[in-house]
Amino acid sequence: MQNIMFKGKKVLILGLGLNQGGTGAAKFFAQSGAKVRVTDLKDAKTLKTSINQLKRFRNIKYILGKHRYEDIDWADLIIRNPALKPDNPYLKYARQKGKKIETDMGIFLQLVKPEQIIGVTGTKGKSTTASLIYEVLKNCKEGVLFAGNIGKSVLDTVELIQTSTLVVLEISSFQLEAFNEHKVAPKFAVLTNIYPDHLNYYKSMNDYIQSKRLIFKYQQRADFLFIRTGDEATDKPGFLKGLTGKKIYFSPKDLPKNFKPFLGGEHNKENMAAALAIAKTFSFDHKKVLKVLKGFKGVEFRLQKIYDKKGIKIYNDSAATNPNAAIEALKSFPNSILITGGVNKNLDYRDFAKAIEKYAKAVYFLEGDATDIIISNLKTIHPLREQILNLVGIYNDLEKLLQDVKKNIHAGDIILFSPGAASFNLFQNEFDRGRKFNQAVAKVFKIN
Repeated sequence: MQNIMFKGKKVLILGLGLNQGGTGAAKFFAQSGAKVRVTDLKDAKTLKTSINQLKRFRNIKYILGKHRYEDIDWADLIIRNPALKPDNPYLKYARQKGKKIETDMGIFLQLVKPEQIIGVTGTKGKSTTASLIYEVLKNCKEGVLFAGNIGKSVLDTVELIQTSTLVVLEISSFQLEAFNEHKVAPKFAVLTNIYPDHLNYYKSMNDYIQSKRLIFKYQQRADFLFIRTGDEATDKPGFLKGLTGKKIYFSPKDLPKNFKPFLGGEHNKENMAAALAIAKTFSFDHKKVLKVLKGFKGVEFRLQKIYDKKGIKIYNDSAATNPNAAIEALKSFPNSILITGGVNKNLDYRDFAKAIEKYAKAVYFLEGDATDIIISNLKTIHPLREQILNLVGIYNDLEKLLQDVKKNIHAGDIILFSPGAASFNLFQNEFDRGRKFNQAVAKVFKIN
């Protein structure tokens, strides 16, 4: 299919990036026989991990450290990095030239039918919810794949998809733009929740909320929208205006009263309730589904337990890139030693500061402008808190931070790494941050 559509085409990957999307797209088009050019503002050294994955392809040319208008002139098709804002000057130029512009998700939607997609979006919990749904489906039927915003390109899975395959697709707000452009929607759409996030990209909270509505905008009457009971944003009048699919609400109350899953936290019960609602729609065996949900051990970098020795437990929640996610983590592990902070996405940290004051036993910070805001809010809540903050400090080195933590811990302590902020001042992305935290823990706490 790929060869028929793209063989001999001149394809420009505008923004290779480090999140696998650009790498997956470059690989897909190179394998399809296209002539591929890759441009990125980052240099070759920064992009080394991405470039190394494409070494075997001789039909890829790199122009790094810059974008060029001449590459846009050359291209038949432009694959843009989803993080590029619509007002990017190179995208504006491409539109003026009448160039076809897509994302990897846009190409995916040309190759996979909407009725094959179970799409999951939301501010928090979408990775865990999508993983839970995938585990349930995988154990109850054949022909199920997992793709989307999971650290690799959706195009990596295309060759494995048959006409009968169901694809569980985790979808970011940026990726939802492709659904709008192609005027399609998943047959099964799950919206976990909406909280403030990505306000460095969207002009307002309302714009961000509208971006999430795209998951059901083009649904048909035979389609389904699964939505959380009691979500402030989705409960507002007009949010579901125009919905033609069947609306199904889910809540932790849908789970059995004595249900005790391996994965803790009230927020994870919400994620399990969403998976249970999907399972009911497919009429799967109820006991079998509950067994899968009960045994689910979680997703990498999402409240992932990485250390449990000598009465000390360490959890890696690097995927918490906004304050609401970090608040939920603190509620799950009250009286924990919190490691937090990083880069702000134009978000409000007042409630997070209150949660730190209420739930954290001690707090250590990674440097960044979000950290500055959190500390400022903590001082407002409790002026004496500054004395404690001065003791624990602000760090740009995870190993040094963990060495200092280790000096002050006792049996029974829980160390919670939940940044509540973006990572791109010290790390490539939240996945890189999560891996490096695990490496630092292994070194400092001598894990073989």
